[in-house]
Amino acid sequence: MSESIYKDNISEYMIKLKNLVPELNDTWMGYQNEVFKEGLISLRDKQLIAMACAHITGCPYCIRSRTKLAKAEGATDEQIAEGIFIAMRLAMGQPYAFGSIAFENYDLMKDKKDVTEGYFISKNITPQIQEFHKLSGETHEKFSAFHEMVYADGHLSKKLKKGLMGLACALLAKCPWCIRSCIRDGLKEGVTKEEITEAINVAMVMSAGACWAHAGISMETADKFGAKDKK
Repeated sequence: MSESIYKDNISEYMIKLKNLVPELNDTWMGYQNEVFKEGLISLRDKQLIAMACAHITGCPYCIRSRTKLAKAEGATDEQIAEGIFIAMRLAMGQPYAFGSIAFENYDLMKDKKDVTEGYFISKNITPQIQEFHKLSGETHEKFSAFHEMVYADGHLSKKLKKGLMGLACALLAKCPWCIRSCIRDGLKEGVTKEEITEAINVAMVMSAGACWAHAGISMETADKFGAKDKK
């Protein structure tokens, strides 16, 4: 059986990455460390946001490290679990919202109308979403119940869940409608632009961090190919 591409310990290869471009790596670490300082968003909540973001990027190393860091800052298992469900909801949000494009294009094509004119992404997708709800029937009722429970105040506040954690996940899911929805509901919960800025920076770190953490795979591969060349 072939060896797994994912390692329990990648420190050897991350050290190689750092040594190859120390100035770049140090600058990156300086930014990351600045982002994860205590701010308007607590360090615990930043780590929880990062953990949720890691579930969107799908980086196992980030998931593991940010869960550990959240626990170290006092996060409970229940808070971590709720954060995971926020990531799940935003992962669902992308196909949910983008489904409006499918419905819009279906109608245009059925009527033999041009689908290349106008904006590809509409600002108002309410008619398509409402039709999707109607056609989904009981399935939508189940989804709606899940949606309401995910964002309700619980072990984490609604403000953190939708306005900050949800926003960071929406940015990584690249869903413009989800971003708008999180901003709308975040405003209702008192989220400030300064807090949004901190959440965006966390999302930026986690997007880049998935590349950085997986760099160990490239470093290991480079080592193996280098060893073959020497033979």
